[in-house]
Amino acid sequence: RPSSLLGPEREPMNFNVSLVGAPPEVEQLVDHIKQVAEQFLYHWKTFPIVLPSPLCGGNSSSSASSNGNRKSRPINLRDLFVAPPFDELDAVAADGSGEPRRLTNNQLRSLRERGEFEVASLNFPGQVHRWRLSQLLQKGCERAHDSLLSDLALAARFIVVTAKSRLTGHFFSVAQGARAFFDGLIKILDMLVGVPSLMAHNLEYKIKEERCRFLVAELVCRPEYEDCMDSLTTYVRHQLRRATMEKFEVECDTNAQPIPYLFLTPKGQEIDLRLFSRDIMRKALPILIGILERETRGWFLHFRERLIAEMREKKMPDEEIEEEVNEAVMKEYLQRVYSSILSNSDLEDLGVGVPQLLVQQAQSVVIMHKAVEKIQRELKQCREEQQKNLTDIHPVLSRVAPWLRSRLSSVELSKLTKTTWSAHEEALKGCSKHNLQQTAYFLNRDMVFMKEREPVLLKELRNAKTPTRNFQWPCRIWSPQSWIIRRNFQGQSEVIPTVICQQATSIVTPRSDPSQPVFLVEKEINRTTSTRWPLWRLLNLIQRTWCWTWNMMFLLGVVVPWCSPLGLRALFCMKPFMHDLELSQINGTLFPRKTSITQTMASRLLELWRHISKARTHFETEPDTGFIGKGMTRHMNRLWNYVFKGFLGTLLIIFIFPLLCILVSLASIACALTAPIWVPVVTLLLHIYMMVVFDLDCPEASRNRYCVLLEALAWNILVQGCLQPLMAVFVATCICPLTSVAVLCVGLTRYWLRLLWDSLTFHLFIKKCGRVPASDSLAVRRIAGPGLALDYYFVIRPEQALAAFEAKMELEELNAFEFAMESVILQPQKDFSQFVKACFGPFAAELSKTGPYRTLERESNDLITALREKLEKRRRDLQIGLTPAVKAKIKMSMMDLKIAIQQGAHLLERFYPSHVLPHLSLSEEEFWDARGITHGDWAGLAGVHYVEIFSLDFLTPVGESETQFKLEPHQQMDLTRYSEMVQNASDIMGVNGPDLLGNVYAPRGNIQVHSPYLEVSAFNPRSRITVNFRKAEKRHDNIPTGLTTPRVRARRQPPVSNANPPWRPWKRKHGERNPAEKLLIPLPILHPVHIAIAIHNRDSEQPIPLDSELCWEILRAIEDCHGDLQAVSAIARFRGGVADSSLDSLGSQTSEDSNESRESIAAVAEATLGTTETLPCGNRTTAIQQADTNCFQWTLSNWGAAQAAKRRNTSGTVRVDLASPEDISLDTDSSRAMYSGGAYGTNV
Repeated sequence: RPSSLLGPEREPMNFNVSLVGAPPEVEQLVDHIKQVAEQFLYHWKTFPIVLPSPLCGGNSSSSASSNGNRKSRPINLRDLFVAPPFDELDAVAADGSGEPRRLTNNQLRSLRERGEFEVASLNFPGQVHRWRLSQLLQKGCERAHDSLLSDLALAARFIVVTAKSRLTGHFFSVAQGARAFFDGLIKILDMLVGVPSLMAHNLEYKIKEERCRFLVAELVCRPEYEDCMDSLTTYVRHQLRRATMEKFEVECDTNAQPIPYLFLTPKGQEIDLRLFSRDIMRKALPILIGILERETRGWFLHFRERLIAEMREKKMPDEEIEEEVNEAVMKEYLQRVYSSILSNSDLEDLGVGVPQLLVQQAQSVVIMHKAVEKIQRELKQCREEQQKNLTDIHPVLSRVAPWLRSRLSSVELSKLTKTTWSAHEEALKGCSKHNLQQTAYFLNRDMVFMKEREPVLLKELRNAKTPTRNFQWPCRIWSPQSWIIRRNFQGQSEVIPTVICQQATSIVTPRSDPSQPVFLVEKEINRTTSTRWPLWRLLNLIQRTWCWTWNMMFLLGVVVPWCSPLGLRALFCMKPFMHDLELSQINGTLFPRKTSITQTMASRLLELWRHISKARTHFETEPDTGFIGKGMTRHMNRLWNYVFKGFLGTLLIIFIFPLLCILVSLASIACALTAPIWVPVVTLLLHIYMMVVFDLDCPEASRNRYCVLLEALAWNILVQGCLQPLMAVFVATCICPLTSVAVLCVGLTRYWLRLLWDSLTFHLFIKKCGRVPASDSLAVRRIAGPGLALDYYFVIRPEQALAAFEAKMELEELNAFEFAMESVILQPQKDFSQFVKACFGPFAAELSKTGPYRTLERESNDLITALREKLEKRRRDLQIGLTPAVKAKIKMSMMDLKIAIQQGAHLLERFYPSHVLPHLSLSEEEFWDARGITHGDWAGLAGVHYVEIFSLDFLTPVGESETQFKLEPHQQMDLTRYSEMVQNASDIMGVNGPDLLGNVYAPRGNIQVHSPYLEVSAFNPRSRITVNFRKAEKRHDNIPTGLTTPRVRARRQPPVSNANPPWRPWKRKHGERNPAEKLLIPLPILHPVHIAIAIHNRDSEQPIPLDSELCWEILRAIEDCHGDLQAVSAIARFRGGVADSSLDSLGSQTSEDSNESRESIAAVAEATLGTTETLPCGNRTTAIQQADTNCFQWTLSNWGAAQAAKRRNTSGTVRVDLASPEDISLDTDSSRAMYSGGAYGTNV
């Protein structure tokens, strides 16, 4: 920029201050503040906005000057790329004399064979226009033959698919009719007497559970950790015993239990399972994520393109190149990740050998995935080869999709049967190659289980079926003396004698206090039937008749006559009685229930006259304030109470009530005596009702319950069992053959008629009159050619790319210039705000955006608007005017692309350090990091700019086989300077010259090389187990831990609703088969807590019940709290607590664990307080660094050195002396630390 241009000119600000009635001291103070403000505050008197001059784009003489020369731009960038004209059909259709061009012999031959012909393009060498005639004129021999094969395939389909399916298919077939007929008979038999209904529940989950246990069945604990295992098992037993004695929530205990993580195999091989530690994985995951992200940068692009270029030199096909390059890229990435993990000191601090364990875990996962992918590739290759063989051998039948699909499915099933254990075997080979002995051990155990143990377990579990429904038949115990009373206390249940007393107690509901017993009473005897055995409906009928008879006899013969309000007891007894008993929770005795009190006839009379007496007394005692007066209403009140209530009520009680009691009691007794006669009739009618109308005893919820007998007779037997086979046989033997013959005849007739018609039209019309068309019509249509399809690219020259590149550089300079100028324009406002805040902030004064500041703000806004208007005008001139669709199709040849990138890198290296980087808001290192490239990689930055100008595909050179058109500049555009740059680069990068960029941007064609990526879950050995078996963890848990039994998980899962029936039931579902479904990645290894309990149960005479849900909850709580309580336990040691310091059995006395404890304390304190807390053991003091709220940093740009040196920087430190180590506690609910120690108590 010329040095003659002057910068902006400052002018001090003027403040008008007028104080009326102020003291002289205040006036002097305000006047002094005004003088200081006018000395340091200013505004822009003049602010010339001079944009950077355009980059040089003129003639060649200007380019020979120095690097920094600039002139006015003589070219228009919108003329840099001119799309070629695709409308050349008129020129192609005419010959040299302007007459229509006749078809050549080759074009006529092509018409005869395919009904198409091609015409060479004039403007695009190597391109052709392809035309297709209407089928009314010509179809072609090849297309007619293809149609004939399709017709023959359709005719064959009616025989080999449709007819066969009507005999043996799953829908509308003879076989389906036989199955439906048998199902109908079974339904009828089931409704009459009952057919067994059994089901094997949770078969898959039980197999997975046994698989997990089998993997660790041989492990033994190391001798030095047997005490740790004993302590763990003792704790689990204590928790189980505690659960039987009291109610409590299974959660993290205050003392973390030690867990052994090292085990031995029978051959002495060490098994290290420290990666199952939640604490280790939580600390390792952030480090691993950083390593995985960091190792993807800086090498992938060069490495990928170098490999592609080397393999292209070997003339390898694209498929092999893609496979080899992807494998090599992933291998290189994994090697870099493994090296970084092994050399990471933070991971080494987690424990000796932890980085090696992480690498081995990731290697195991990668090897198993590679084994699965290899089997999948082999299966896919086998399927493709078989499909190709079937197409060659059966050209007609291979066009029948169901026939081809069935053949391929049978071949795939045969291949899967042979390669069942191939994934395990390949993984074992990879583990042996990489010396992964621990993974190889578990893989061997897993394969042994799947080969030997699983078939036996499947057979046993399938035989161990349970009934689909159980029925309970309660029968009432008549005498209260025979009621069964149970006393439950601390997990023990016993039957106590039944005692009836008349004294009531205050506690009748079960108490939640675990130190008090709970009494339960059983008033019924329950009998059970199920759908396990044959004739279960008859058993239900017998049990229903039996229990209903006795219950009705009890209800009608005991309850109604002797306990009801209309019974004999209510008639003859003088006092009210309580017919029901309730259980006392104090001593387990039975006493009368007060809520069951029943009135007798005598008590009702007494209550009636008592009510009348109270009503009369209430009337007489009320004051005489009514409208009529008591002298008149007294007679009405007496009439109502004594006549209507007393006399009529007494008549009803004396005459009507005894009659009702006698009638109800006699009728009830008569019904009770005849119950053995009419109850069986009722149950038999109910049995018939269930057969005909609604099945109450339906064994499965998914079955139909309505009109089952009608469904079996009419639908299953008559329609499906009788009519369906007849119709299916008729369709298979008559309709399908006749239809097939008809289709065959129509196909052959159409084929010969097509050949005859094509011959007539060709010889009579096309051969004599045919010519090249210039547009589409009913007779002909263009189907391919330049500009018609989307699979083409525009090729540009390096000169055009460099011109657009310079425009991009100028845009970057304008962006940096805009940021720098806006910062300068806004600087007076910032200084004003800083001045007011520094001087008046301590007095609680704030800046008011009025007066001088409002004027200053308005001036700044005007300057910024003017600046942006000029910049927007310059930016519009720098646009190349291409749409995103056109930009995505622009490419260059490999040599031209290298020249463009190299020259662009030279331009950037000369231009950026002086024109762009100094004006950015970030440092130079941050600039390169934001771009994702290494520092000083100008070629990489040039590639980034080209991607922003055009598209990502621009960096991929155009291939020789790809359709390409030239995108030329306007004829009047002068690109001489860029041509010289390209010529100089071509001389340096000649055929025998050095390749300064190497094979960085080689053409890839159809090769797809994916960026390397590794899931962080590959380092977690429990990633898949937690997904398949574990119930949902708490929301705040970052690492999923805990394991529940499959049967527990199955019980907790909501019932799965039945899928909607398919709308095309004749279509058979074809599920995809997984070739490696036997191999779970990672292997389902149990947590060391479960392994320790399993080892204990193996050698103990009193094993811990691992099958119980409570036990699994306790073990999961141990897993969850083990990692979290390390920091808590460490703090407890500072507080003098008695928590067990051996949180882990691995090196609990080493210095590494002490370092981890200190880190845990700092983490807990930081998370809780949001500050840095130190807890020294010597003086037991706590220093908490507080934010400097009273300190202001002076930042005015024009303040003198003497004033800038007077800065106040105080540190607010609160020091609290504690009376005892128990005085400190961390309040996790509110972000504060609480110190409670008598006179020393305070909160921070």
